Amino acid sequence: MAFNISYKFGLTPTEFRLLLFVTASFLFGLALNLIFNVSNKTDLTKKFSYEFQDSLFFYNDDENNLENLQTNVASKQEVLDFNNTKFKSFSKKILPKEKSINLNTATKEQLMSLPGIGEKTAEAIINMREKIGKFRKLEELKRVKGIGDKKFETIIKYIFI
Repeated sequence: MAFNISYKFGLTPTEFRLLLFVTASFLFGLALNLIFNVSNKTDLTKKFSYEFQDSLFFYNDDENNLENLQTNVASKQEVLDFNNTKFKSFSKKILPKEKSINLNTATKEQLMSLPGIGEKTAEAIINMREKIGKFRKLEELKRVKGIGDKKFETIIKYIFI
């Protein structure tokens, strides 16, 4: 019988059984809801009211809400405030004069004044210098980890042997 009904609606027997199952589940849930009356026991809309939070996001043309609008603007300013005083401690690196740093006698601070050379790379240069004795050619600096062709071309005008 189910086989004939399914074909009348253009469904396969499996689709018809699935439709029956979904309908039975819905009716069962509806019956449980009516029996236990769940919706009246806990009214979540009364328990959790988001009216205040919603009012923070919507602008009202009413002049009585001017104070509320000013606090909203102040809170937005706090979120978007990028205080420049925090960045004053960071200064641009002052570049040394051309051919002013002797690669074989330079201190870590002098090496760090070179463009693109940080603390780790300066330490690596000093370690390489101690390992090989002294640099004989400027090109030997490329053997230091962190110094490639581009960085070498940038700093070559500031160093000498």
